[in-house]
Amino acid sequence: MNITRYSTLATIIVLAALSRFFPHPLNFTPIAAIALFGGAYFNNRLLAIAIPLAAMLISDTMQELLTGHGFHSGMPLVYGSFALISLLGIFALRKVTALKVIATALASSLIFFLITNFAFFYTESAIPDPNMGTYPHNLTGILASYEAGIPFLKNQILGDLFYSGVLFGGFYLLQRRFAALRAA
Repeated sequence: MNITRYSTLATIIVLAALSRFFPHPLNFTPIAAIALFGGAYFNNRLLAIAIPLAAMLISDTMQELLTGHGFHSGMPLVYGSFALISLLGIFALRKVTALKVIATALASSLIFFLITNFAFFYTESAIPDPNMGTYPHNLTGILASYEAGIPFLKNQILGDLFYSGVLFGGFYLLQRRFAALRAA
């Protein structure tokens, strides 16, 4: 195991997660890009999933402590979506290319959108969360949820493409400059 490479990857992920505290449009965040990035570059599959999720949990905890808006009833689905996106990074980005990064970033946006908006179709939460919307639990409700999510999907796609470009492009440049960061 290359400690320099792993610590650099973890540092990049934590710094990207902290960028959630900068002003940004809703859903224009680095989280899906972090999940793809971790999946692509950590050789250990457990770390590839755990480190991006831990970074997200740390930033959610900080948001909860600072603003009171870090935790919500949809967290299991959000975190499950990002674990799935990490798996996408593990399997689809074994060899990182610009085209594959773009394609997986777009796929990750759709995965997140489809899973989290479909969540409104599931049984109602034991603890109602007004921030999660109130849709009837039928086909009309799920369609309304998807329709209401379209503006957020646009921001999600833009954010996933932007942050994937920054993370993957930045690490590519670091690897060219520092041999210790290249895979063995």
